[in-house]
Amino acid sequence: MRRPLWYPLIALMTGILIGDRFVLAPEVLLAGMLPVLALLLLCLRRRWNAAALIALLLLTLTAGMLNIQRQLFLARQEKHVLHLADQGKMTLEGVVLSTEQAFPGKSTLIVLCRRVLQNQTPAPVTGKIRVAIPSDLSFQYGDFIRFHTKIKKIQGFHNPGSFDYERSQNRRGLYVSGFVSDRAGIVLIRPDTASGLKLKLERFRLYLKRLLEVHAASPQREILQAMTIGDQKALPQDVRDQFAKTGTSHILSISGLHVGIVAASAFFLMLLAFKSSEYCMLKFNIIKTATAAAIVPVLIYALVAGMGTPVLRSTLMTLAFLAALLIGRPKDLYNILAGAALIILIASPEALFEISFQLSFSAVLAILYGVEKLGKRQIPLPSAAPRWIAAGVNRLYLFLLVSTAATLGTLPIIAFYFNRVSAVALIANLVAVPLLGILALIPAMMFILTSVFSAALAGFFISIASFFTGIAVSIIEELALLPWSSLSFIKPNALEIALFYAFMYFLIEALTTDRPKDLQDVPARRPLWIKTGLLVCAALILADAAFLVLKDQFSSHLKITAIDVGQGSSALVRMPGGVNMLIDGGGFHDSSFDVGRAVIAPFLYAKRIRKVDIAVLTHPHPDHLQGLIHIVNAFDVREVWCAGLTADNDLYRLWEKTVAERGVKVRTLSAQSPPEVVSGVTFQFLWPLRPPPPGVQGMSYQETNDASLVIKMTYGARRFLVTGDISAAIEAFLTASGKDLKSDVLFVPHHGSLSSSSPDFLRVVSCRYAVISAGKNNVFRHPHPAVLERYRSAGAAIFRTDRDGAVSIDSDGQSLSVTPWIKKPDPDFVRRRAPNISLPTTG
Repeated sequence: MRRPLWYPLIALMTGILIGDRFVLAPEVLLAGMLPVLALLLLCLRRRWNAAALIALLLLTLTAGMLNIQRQLFLARQEKHVLHLADQGKMTLEGVVLSTEQAFPGKSTLIVLCRRVLQNQTPAPVTGKIRVAIPSDLSFQYGDFIRFHTKIKKIQGFHNPGSFDYERSQNRRGLYVSGFVSDRAGIVLIRPDTASGLKLKLERFRLYLKRLLEVHAASPQREILQAMTIGDQKALPQDVRDQFAKTGTSHILSISGLHVGIVAASAFFLMLLAFKSSEYCMLKFNIIKTATAAAIVPVLIYALVAGMGTPVLRSTLMTLAFLAALLIGRPKDLYNILAGAALIILIASPEALFEISFQLSFSAVLAILYGVEKLGKRQIPLPSAAPRWIAAGVNRLYLFLLVSTAATLGTLPIIAFYFNRVSAVALIANLVAVPLLGILALIPAMMFILTSVFSAALAGFFISIASFFTGIAVSIIEELALLPWSSLSFIKPNALEIALFYAFMYFLIEALTTDRPKDLQDVPARRPLWIKTGLLVCAALILADAAFLVLKDQFSSHLKITAIDVGQGSSALVRMPGGVNMLIDGGGFHDSSFDVGRAVIAPFLYAKRIRKVDIAVLTHPHPDHLQGLIHIVNAFDVREVWCAGLTADNDLYRLWEKTVAERGVKVRTLSAQSPPEVVSGVTFQFLWPLRPPPPGVQGMSYQETNDASLVIKMTYGARRFLVTGDISAAIEAFLTASGKDLKSDVLFVPHHGSLSSSSPDFLRVVSCRYAVISAGKNNVFRHPHPAVLERYRSAGAAIFRTDRDGAVSIDSDGQSLSVTPWIKKPDPDFVRRRAPNISLPTTG
């Protein structure tokens, strides 16, 4: 059987995917494995090889299902820390497993819980918790700590196409989090309680990190830290963005390039040492001995680098390659790659869902295939050309081939996760790989080696590596500033990703139709089949592109989505003809978490949106403004509608700067403004009464809320009211104004605060559906129970982003439907009869 490891690998991956989606009791899975195991033994005894293979694959599939669910099984245990969530503040004790920099001013610890103190009585507890602490507090791996915190379940944002942060953390065994505001809430009981190799390695990694801090400036320090000890968490966001735009992010992650240089350097150094000894040359096979000796530094470097997924994959492949050289067996790199993946997924099945795993293996697989098919081609040169020129040209061709293969192999995955692909990747890699991958990496490796016996010598090598790193950073920064350095992409679906890979396969096969002599007897229909597949894939890609371009232009529906942005507000309005409006952008007070980048942009890309024609800012509070800044930067925004309010803070100044730099037209609107008709939708501006005088500053928090832009949208017979954060006082003014406020859907004022949604206002609006944008378990306790009861009494069906996720509204101007993203029955809201509620056509 050729490449036998690919069969169990595919079976294991299938089992992991099924087990991640469908949960079965472990008893059921184990009971299912027993008859399959018996069948396997029977088939092996009777030499039924085909049946034995099927039984083995079924067993592997079931094992994958069981393995991916082990964290869930552990979390269901009675003593797991998950069962202490949402029960007020508690005192916990546990061992620090890892530390990381989360945001400026805040670090996080991953703690393995040991005990909980209840009424001064300790009780055993299991499971891990993520604890946020001030960045000026320092704890290390193995520290036994006690901390006082409120335990909360880890939550994400529930929007179509969004990254499922909650599930990704659950796969790692993290179900709860806590927060310690100051040093009074956390104390070190005993340091270094862990034992063994990992503790020694963590101490050594910390020592290397401190040497880098002393001898290298930022961002060279953080880049070398990523390339040597595998810690990318401290990389500045602007550096990440520049490397991503230029397609050179892979250099920041320890990969086959780094491990290969370690192996090659060790091999040649040992070879030189053995060649210097006549005794060794006569006594040993110095090639195999040097190969065996290279295994040790590879293992040491992998341990120092933290054994992340790319490191583990590269190490396993390097060790397999060295082992093949030692035993003199032919080496199939495809099989080695499959074996590395098998080992990783058996040990950590959750790695299948990690971006690093997907990018790492897709890049290597693409390189192997591309070099196999196209690597033996020779660049035609004049016969008089010197041999060294021919050799240099062919090496350059091979380098470009490897870079192109890796870029194309990872392109769909990068587009899926990051929605941006570099247009200068080949140029940037021609510069970055020699500078960072060789000139900076080799002294960085020497820094690790010499740090064991001389900190001064290690500092010298850090300075050399930092010099070349600085040159690379400067060039990458210049390339990233080019307006065409990267291209934005909508989020491809699974079928489109498969179609791309199929097209590339058929294209490469079509380019390599010349068959070797030993394959001349292959039927001639194979090239025809390849050409047919290529044409079919090309036709499907063109059809898909045409559909994406035309579908919105011919749409006659108004679609509104209240996006789940936590304790904030943001709504996407998609009008007939493909016109898009974003009302507010969510955000958090005093937080560096970018809702626009992390939540709204992925949602827009998932909805196949690359342009936002109109961005609306109801008022400049962070929970409505912050996310809009990234949207204006990353999307084609034509206009900004606002009430003319300003704010005297850095966030608003950044907003003004961003809008000005992008050349976006700003329109100040009020009740004095005439209605606007956009793509068949009428926008009527009900509040504020008039724009504020120019340069007005010093408005109080409540005054800014009450100056929110209030908009009524009308499409056919359906009406929608957006109210910002107005209070009952403004509601009373609007009610007394005599304006037609009646609406089918009301976007509830001020997140359901008690100070809004007055009974008289609800009576005049007479909405059928109330949509509340609020964060789960928020500190303001929005929406207020009394407000919820008012809406129930008014006969409105209530939808909440904190419990329903994104809320989607669809109307053709007559009928209307409301659909929550989380389709679960909610006993708290008896008014809701079904996940999808349709409003019949009225006369």
